[in-house]
Amino acid sequence: MHKYATSTVYCSAMTQAPLRAAVVGSTGYIGMQCTALLAAHPDVELTRVLGHSSAGKRYCDVVPGSTVELVIEDLIDPGSADVIMAALPHTVAASQAPGWLAGGATVIDCSADFRLHDGAAYQHWYGVEHPAPDLIGEAVYAMVELERERVAGANLISVPGCYPTATLLACVPALRAGLIEPDIVVDAKSGVSGAGREAKVANLFAEVNESVHAYGVGGHRHKSEMLEQLRDAAGGDVRLTFVPHLVPMTRGILATAYLRPLPGVTESHIHELYAAFCDTSPFLDHAHKPPATKSVTGTNRAAIHAGWQDGMAVVTVAIDNLGKGGAGQAVHAMNIRFGFDETAGLESRVLWP
Repeated sequence: MHKYATSTVYCSAMTQAPLRAAVVGSTGYIGMQCTALLAAHPDVELTRVLGHSSAGKRYCDVVPGSTVELVIEDLIDPGSADVIMAALPHTVAASQAPGWLAGGATVIDCSADFRLHDGAAYQHWYGVEHPAPDLIGEAVYAMVELERERVAGANLISVPGCYPTATLLACVPALRAGLIEPDIVVDAKSGVSGAGREAKVANLFAEVNESVHAYGVGGHRHKSEMLEQLRDAAGGDVRLTFVPHLVPMTRGILATAYLRPLPGVTESHIHELYAAFCDTSPFLDHAHKPPATKSVTGTNRAAIHAGWQDGMAVVTVAIDNLGKGGAGQAVHAMNIRFGFDETAGLESRVLWP
């Protein structure tokens, strides 16, 4: 597909009423981004915003800078929305999704509840049994650049995590093309908003300012999600060493993947592959030098640089963890699912927090 082509039209925004949208968990960081993007979307009517702790208050009185005047609700009638975006803690969306789907809504889940295909793996990493195991097989992983056709026909859409988004954009093209060994090392760094809006001592300004540290060295829970997708791309087993770091910035992800080319693969092969990959989506930018996270702040864009060092391909990806790594990707998937222009509602920047 050409870089600026739109998705297949499944319903025309020119001839039908606006899509009725609701955001559940609208006052968390991802929920805030979803709400702002949907409120400005030309083909959408934002009809409901939900948030348990702020129920009964006007949304604009709770979220700084918002112009949305809807009253925050605690419960939703599934029939009142065509699409429900869930920005909830893990297990909560899965417990509600069957009712939402039965009510006729398309569900776009921003939590980890439907990212894994294996219920046992979910229980291992999240410490609880999956609340809706029968739905795991129905969910489509919403990496639009990698699964565009499947997203277009899905009623239950799972938005990838922020670390997996950057990691998969860096690694999947080379794996699918059969250019690299299935043994990958990824060093990734995230801003503090990736931990959510809940108050935590470890995320206080005094704890993170002027300091960088690695965490999850023994195994980050997003690794299982990445491995599922990497193995699908490779058509076989993949070894992944993934180390995340917390850096003292509000938002952004920078992932650097170290990929060992197969014999005969050159720097030109890698460069041409990623240039062609970036041409498949209006939200992928082929960077001519390693990108900075600030270049994509507040957007649904991913800046990708394919480098080379001593026979090793070094692919760096910069995204906004709340945008391309969260709400932006959710709206992008919604556009594909409902046949809207692919970039609709995603041209502006959302900069809170």
